[in-house]
Amino acid sequence: MNGSLLLLKLTGLRNALWRGPKLGFLGLALLGLLLVWAEVWGSTRALHFLGTFGFIGLGVFRRVLETGLLVLSAGVTFSAITTAISTLYLSDDLNFLLAQPIPARRVFGLKVAETFLAAALVPTLLTLPILYALGAYFAAPWWCYPLITLTAVLLYALPVGLGALLAVLLMRVSPVSRVREVATGLGVVISAGLVYAVRALHPEALVARAADPLQLNALMRQLSGEGSLVWPHGWAAAVIWDAAHGHLHWALLPLLALSVVLAVCATLLASHAYQAGWARSLDSSRLRLDPAPRRPGRLEQRLSRFGPGGLLAYKDLTVTLRDPTQWSQLLVLAALAAVYLVSIRSLPLPPIPGFRGILGYFQLAFQGFVLAGVGVRLAFPALSTEGRGYWLLRTAPLTAAQIVRAKFLGLLPLMLLLSLTLALSSAVLLNLGVVTVIASVLVGLSSALILTALGVGLGAALPRFTADNPAEIGFSPGGLLYIGAGLLCSLVLVALLARPVLLSITLGFAYPGLSAYGTAWGVGGLVGLLVFTVLGTWGPLWWGAARLDTLE
Repeated sequence: MNGSLLLLKLTGLRNALWRGPKLGFLGLALLGLLLVWAEVWGSTRALHFLGTFGFIGLGVFRRVLETGLLVLSAGVTFSAITTAISTLYLSDDLNFLLAQPIPARRVFGLKVAETFLAAALVPTLLTLPILYALGAYFAAPWWCYPLITLTAVLLYALPVGLGALLAVLLMRVSPVSRVREVATGLGVVISAGLVYAVRALHPEALVARAADPLQLNALMRQLSGEGSLVWPHGWAAAVIWDAAHGHLHWALLPLLALSVVLAVCATLLASHAYQAGWARSLDSSRLRLDPAPRRPGRLEQRLSRFGPGGLLAYKDLTVTLRDPTQWSQLLVLAALAAVYLVSIRSLPLPPIPGFRGILGYFQLAFQGFVLAGVGVRLAFPALSTEGRGYWLLRTAPLTAAQIVRAKFLGLLPLMLLLSLTLALSSAVLLNLGVVTVIASVLVGLSSALILTALGVGLGAALPRFTADNPAEIGFSPGGLLYIGAGLLCSLVLVALLARPVLLSITLGFAYPGLSAYGTAWGVGGLVGLLVFTVLGTWGPLWWGAARLDTLE
């Protein structure tokens, strides 16, 4: 039975790849290869540089690796709980699978594997090239590479197993109508704890010690020691580091044992509670209809002035606010934005002329990465989350272009608010010059327009109305293509105005005031920014509407 279920999923994947857009898959493959090359090249360069400091320098790389594993595994922990709820209980194919003569634990195992793919596949793929580069640097034996692959999978499988276990427990003990709210609340609490832990480390103090030559050697010796072996990320880092040197570390045993214990506990619990919990979720999904007529509210009346598109935007806003897995993401994003701004304010900057302004401008690229992460959760799934209800929209007097524009305009205010808040707040906190502030605002405005349009357009061109659960949409080939294209657009936007900003910072005596924008570089950058923004906004929306109009 397990083989049949796996074969069924593999057949669906093969058909999706065969019938999907070949050009999109090619672009995704090229972006993936470019990312892998950048990770391997950067890791190798970092190892060669730190290797010049001997054992201490390589020890620093080990501690950085341990910290990276901590952050990624914590991120997987946050998303695993809500993803497990959606995958284990809200997938459309459960009506078919659980009606077959198949033990519930086997269906549960298949859904846990899908949860791992949705929540941990991307972190795993991002981690492995760095680990392979580490093994190649130390000329590790052949068995090192499958071992570190297993270690990475086990590390990220732990939060997925924990999320699946909590999902089954919540579905059995919590009120049925509040399961998703409770799961979302747990995710928010875990994220808040992570944010507090990172801030408690005071990374700005670490930077200050690194900038002091008298404390640098002591700091590097402290970092070069063996990390904590209390938590799973410390076990994984120890196993990976020793494997790269051709040795086995005992920490593999507790990592493997904990994974087995979680898997066994979850399977035993699923044998008794999974199918019953799924039945309870069906009872909770029945809508209580209120036949009493209701007058439109003030916001609905105001949006109705924009025609059918405005009413569609109001519908999307209402659905988002009713779904805790959607609006709770906004709370987490607000918390992360606050931590980002606090970290910028606390960052000690070296007394180098112009360093503050250069850092303040180029950190806009990182803000673009943040927007791309928001867009893959909100903008890209905007059409796909309509599901089978999309055909109801097509029976209304709405064209495909109107639907795409309504989705774009409905999400644009949120993306603009986030982008401009980050840009202006960081500019004020870093006390940037007027040229850099104007560039920050322009780049933030362009980023919001392009990344929102790119997400809605790609989502309309590559929709997934039949996704088994909403968590799969952002991790589809189209979602990964959007992330890669969004990161590339963010870098292009920052590069367009980089020259006039650098002229005003490094040669301020020659370019006072706003005169840097009057140079050939300044005029060319502004024109290029305008053209790129118009084409980057109009092009994806037009292409998405055209592809959506041909969909039958």
